[in-house]
Amino acid sequence: MSTRLAGALGLILAAQVFAGDYIQERGGLSNAFQTFTHGEGEKRVVYFGGSITAGAGASKPELCYRSLLQAHLRQLYPKNMIFETNAAIGGTTSWLGAFRVRSDVQDHWIPATLTIVEFAVNDGDSPESRVMASMEGIVRQVRRAYPKGDILFVYTFVKGHLDDYKKGEVPKTIQWHEKVAECYGIPSVNLSQYIAAKIQAGELTADDFAKDGVHPTDKGYALYLEALKPLIAKWKTAAEQTAEIKPYTLPGPLSPKAMDKAKMVSYDRVKLDDKWKVGQASPVDKFLHVLAGDTPGATITLKFKGDCVGYFDALGPDTGDLEFSLDGGPWQPKPNWDVWAKGGFRPHCRVIVEDLDGNTPHELKVRIAEKQPAESKGRFFRPAFFLINGDLTEDPYKGMNDLQRIDAIYSNMEPVKFVPKTERWKFIPKAMQKLQDGPELRIVMLGDSIIGDTSSSRYEKVIERMYPKCKVVKVTSTRGSTGCWWYKDENRVQEWALKHKPDLLMIGGISQRDDIEAIREVIKQVRAGAPEIEVMLMTPIFGRNDPVKDADWSIEVDPNANSYRTKLMKLAADEKCEFLDMTGPWGQYIRESTRTMGWFKRDPIHANERGSQILGRILEKYFSPK
Repeated sequence: MSTRLAGALGLILAAQVFAGDYIQERGGLSNAFQTFTHGEGEKRVVYFGGSITAGAGASKPELCYRSLLQAHLRQLYPKNMIFETNAAIGGTTSWLGAFRVRSDVQDHWIPATLTIVEFAVNDGDSPESRVMASMEGIVRQVRRAYPKGDILFVYTFVKGHLDDYKKGEVPKTIQWHEKVAECYGIPSVNLSQYIAAKIQAGELTADDFAKDGVHPTDKGYALYLEALKPLIAKWKTAAEQTAEIKPYTLPGPLSPKAMDKAKMVSYDRVKLDDKWKVGQASPVDKFLHVLAGDTPGATITLKFKGDCVGYFDALGPDTGDLEFSLDGGPWQPKPNWDVWAKGGFRPHCRVIVEDLDGNTPHELKVRIAEKQPAESKGRFFRPAFFLINGDLTEDPYKGMNDLQRIDAIYSNMEPVKFVPKTERWKFIPKAMQKLQDGPELRIVMLGDSIIGDTSSSRYEKVIERMYPKCKVVKVTSTRGSTGCWWYKDENRVQEWALKHKPDLLMIGGISQRDDIEAIREVIKQVRAGAPEIEVMLMTPIFGRNDPVKDADWSIEVDPNANSYRTKLMKLAADEKCEFLDMTGPWGQYIRESTRTMGWFKRDPIHANERGSQILGRILEKYFSPK
C-alpha cells in the first residue's frame, strides 16, 4: 500500500471512528464465539497489553476489566473451561509486544481462542512507523499460530484524549492501530471514545473515571466492561445460529518492515566477555534469570540478520548507561538509566538500532559506559533477552549431533555430584542385562510434561555411550498435567504404554496428585497385559517446588514421613518396582549451584535444556556400571 493511500485511509478511519459507533465490527468475532458455543475442550482468552490490562488502579484484581470480562465470558458459557492468559506488562509498548508474542501468547498447550490487544495508550511516545510495524507483527504472528482464532483491539482512555475529541479528532495512536485493524479485518472497541463521550455529556468526570488520569477506578473498569458487552452479545447470538469456523488468511503487510519475525533471544545465546555473571537472580518476576555486570567496558556481541535490535532488561536504582557499536562503527551512547526506577526494579525495554537492512548480516557490540549516572547507585546492566526482528547468524551448536549437543550444554554447567546406592537395580535386572549385552532396550516414559523434559535430556545417548552393545529405543508417552489417575481408566494403559512394547516402563512427574493407588492400578494393568515388563517409579522434579526456599526439603527420603516421596518408595517396595528418588539429587544440585534456579527453567514450571541435563545426568549416574 502506498504512503499516500495509507494516509488517506487513516483520515477516513479517524472520521468513521469519531462520527460513528465506538465499536468497529469488521470481520467480527465469529470464530471465537463459535468455539465458545460449539467447541469441545479447553478454550483460552489472551489479554495482551500494558498496565490497564494488567489491572493497575483497581482496588482488587478481580475488579479490573480483564477479570470482569473473563468472569462475564464464564458466566455466559458455564459449561466451558475458559482459561485466561494475563500477558500484560505495565508501561510497555506494542514494539515489545511484537517480541513477546512467541513466549507470552503462543507458548501454551491450549490454542488462543481470542486474543485481546491493548497498547494504544503506551504507544503514544512512539513514531508511527514503529507502531505500524509492531502492531502488524503482533497480528501476523498470532494469525499464523492460530488461523482460526480471533483478535480484538481495544483502545483505552487517558485524560489527554479529551483535547483531541473536543477538536473532533481521534488520538493519533488509535488512528494508527485502526489502520492495522482495517487491513486485517480485526474488530475494535474504542473505549477511549466511549468514556470521553460520557465525560463530555456530563455523565462522568475524568477524576471519577481515573484518579491519575490513566488507570481506571473500579467504576471506570466496570464502564469498560459495559462498553464491551454489546459486541459480545451480538456475536454470542450469531454463533447460536450457525456453526461454521473459517481460518483467516493473511494479506500483504502495510508496513515495509512488519515485525513478523520478532523474537526474544536469551542473553546466553550471544557472545560475552569474562566480566559478566550469567544465571543471576532476577529482581523482577518477569524474568527467571538475568545476565549481570557493572564493570565499565564489559562487552556483549550479537551477530544477527534483521532490521531492528534492542533489549529487555531489569531496570532499577543501580542501573547504568550503555554504549554501542554497529558493524565496526564508532561507539555511540545509549542511555539506560531512568529516574523513575529510583524507587525499585521493573521490566524495561529499549531500542538500540532500527530501520536496518534486514537482509544484511550485522554485528552489534554493547558495553557498559564508564560514567555512572548522577542519581544512580551503580552501573549495572541486567538484560534477560535481546530483541531481534530477524535471526542470530551464529549457532554454537551448528553441525553437532545429539550427543555432542548435550555434552556441549553440560560442559558449561556445574557437574552433577549424585552418587547412587550400590544396591540399585534390584527390580530391573532384565533391563540392565539388555544394556550390557544388547541388542536393544525399549523404554517407555509415562507421565506429564516434566517427564517430557526428562526425556528431552536425551539421556539415552549417554547410556548408549556407557553400554555400546545396546541400542536404547525410548518412547515418550506423556500428556500435559496428567498422572496415573488418568492413565488407569478407559484402557489407556494399552494405548499409552503396552502398545509400545516396553522392556522398562518409567513412571513419574509432578501431576500424580499424590494418588498412590492410581499408580498401583497402572502397575497392575501393565503386569496383567505384559508380566515381563519391569517398572521404575521416579519422584517429582521441577514444577513450582524450590529446594532452596523449602525448609522441609531433604536429600534423603524419610521412611517414617507421610510425604509423597515416602509413599512412592513404599509402593515401589510393595509392588517390587525399581525406585529412583529424583527429588533428592535434583534439589541438592539446585541448592549447591552458583546459578539461580531460574537459569535451569524455560518457564516457572518446566526445565530448559540445562535443567533437562540435570535430570539426564542423574539418570546417567543411576544406570552407570557399578
